[in-house]
Amino acid sequence: MFSFFKSKKAPERQLNHARDLRVGDMLSVIDSFAYPDWLKGQTLKVVAVQTYQYQRSAEYEFVLESESGKVVFLQIEQDDGEEFANFSVKIQRDDVDAIFTLDEFARIFDEESLTRIETQAKPAEFERFLGQSYQQSEAPYVAYYHEQDYRERTLPRYQDESGDVCEVIELVSPDEKHSINIEVWDGGETEVSLTLTRPLSDIVDLFPGAGE
Repeated sequence: MFSFFKSKKAPERQLNHARDLRVGDMLSVIDSFAYPDWLKGQTLKVVAVQTYQYQRSAEYEFVLESESGKVVFLQIEQDDGEEFANFSVKIQRDDVDAIFTLDEFARIFDEESLTRIETQAKPAEFERFLGQSYQQSEAPYVAYYHEQDYRERTLPRYQDESGDVCEVIELVSPDEKHSINIEVWDGGETEVSLTLTRPLSDIVDLFPGAGE
């Protein structure tokens, strides 16, 4: 009789696509040998969403953390009507030397033409993230990095000082399943990431969080 006065429970948020992930949400990765042991079959939590702004577009990157504290980065890519999950891990200078040798890797910065490099070794930790060879896909380009999610907000004007500027260099394997992403920041600091490209269907479950 007095149901009109009862408080209504807020509807639960639906999460149907990985591109809609927010901080606090979780996802599960397929249990496949395409992934390293620490990633396959794991459930990961979104701990941050960050933005890379280009002159005519923007990309959004999800920072994911496993139960063991491992960090992996995810970007959703669309290409010719298909969707892919790009999982990336950052590597250090010693890793670069072990995988490519520093002399080989330096050619990317020294040569005027687009560079091709060979993988010299595949350490077990990064084996699933590595192709046998890579070709630089285009000339270096500029991105503005924002440590926040701009999907539902107006992006700052391009070249606005609100973002951190970096030069981006990409190299891709012949089968386009592996890539190297190099970010060169003001002052010369360089970050190198290895990327594994997989079908988006490898993300088998999505779990909405509490709306952090």
